[in-house]
Amino acid sequence: MTKLTVQEATSLMHSYGMKCDMAKVKQWLNEGELQGIQNNGIYTIEEDEVYKFLDAYRWKGTAYEKGIDDKTKINRLLEEIEDLKKQVSVLKEEKANLKGQLGIMPF
Repeated sequence: MTKLTVQEATSLMHSYGMKCDMAKVKQWLNEGELQGIQNNGIYTIEEDEVYKFLDAYRWKGTAYEKGIDDKTKINRLLEEIEDLKKQVSVLKEEKANLKGQLGIMPF
């Protein structure tokens, strides 16, 4: 198992597209959201723990978050459906505008 410093863990998170700084990583460690070992004020984090955290963080706030009840899942899925319907509407409008610019007549 590879042990990482806070700086290395932050860099690994950045490589996966997560926007955070070392202070935020330390906050997650202090709050127990990210597992690490503190020795003389310095944290070391197992690389696998960073990957577990990334996976959990990816789904946080969605219907796929671990540990949420069915009612919450359903509400989140309904919200996602509404958002997707809005996106479809915007895209249809954009498509119609582009067809108009190209002179393509609707059928």
